[in-house]
Amino acid sequence: MNSSVLLLGASGALGLEIAKRLKRDLIPFRAQTSSQEGMAKLLPYTNDIWVVDPANNPEEVTGITLGMDAVISGMGKSVSLFTNSPDTFNEVDHVGNAEVLLDALKNKVPYYIYVSIKEAGHNDDFEIPKSHKKFEDKLTETEIPHCILRPVGMFSGLHDLAIMAKRKMIPIIGDGEARTNSISQDDMAEVVITTLKNRTTGVQLIGGPEIHTRLEMAEMIQDRFGAKIVKIPKTIADIGAFLPRFFDKNFYDKTSFFKYICTHDMIGDKHGVMTFKQYLQGINENDLP
Repeated sequence: MNSSVLLLGASGALGLEIAKRLKRDLIPFRAQTSSQEGMAKLLPYTNDIWVVDPANNPEEVTGITLGMDAVISGMGKSVSLFTNSPDTFNEVDHVGNAEVLLDALKNKVPYYIYVSIKEAGHNDDFEIPKSHKKFEDKLTETEIPHCILRPVGMFSGLHDLAIMAKRKMIPIIGDGEARTNSISQDDMAEVVITTLKNRTTGVQLIGGPEIHTRLEMAEMIQDRFGAKIVKIPKTIADIGAFLPRFFDKNFYDKTSFFKYICTHDMIGDKHGVMTFKQYLQGINENDLP
């Protein structure tokens, strides 16, 4: 099969939506995933699948970009508090992506899209945005025409609150007045495909169609699942984020950054059509752990 696009992180929440649209638009693509489970998810959309972990097995990515006209990377470590893996954010978000970039340079790939996050480059005190920015810098230093997309947040990243709501508690850090216009992974995938077709370059800050406070979003989750909203003072949240550092650095990185984004405005340019309320209605409670 002659592929033209390499999709990294293809079995993730965003990657899978991009895969669906590449098939819809008859754009041949090669998919990368790190597990057999991920491969099973991708088989309906492409037979050209590489099961490889670039961070831990860099030698296995040799040739992964050969013949590609573009690379789309949505590869990154999950930020969910309910998932865990031994790899650090630096290993997955930075090192893994950098290994593929080296192969892309060798094979003279003419275009690159990297899905980063809003805070990349602005909060090096936090490991998650710091790791994204490290790869952004490596990509920027190359001569490959590229676009860096920085979503302010995706609805899939808010599933933790839905999981907590299933357990009858929705935590709000601080007063809940921080605002955001997170975007659905469906709409974010459309942004990626449009970027690919237009060969857009530069850095773009991506948000969804509606701006809400964190409290307003918690109230929508409450209406959908039925649960008690619990406000957690910032001082207590600071202690809660600090303690796990001694036991699990990955968990500390997640909780500390979660506290930050929940207490600061996260707003980007408006894209898409799906609202948060509509997204919540589409969640099957039985699918939540």
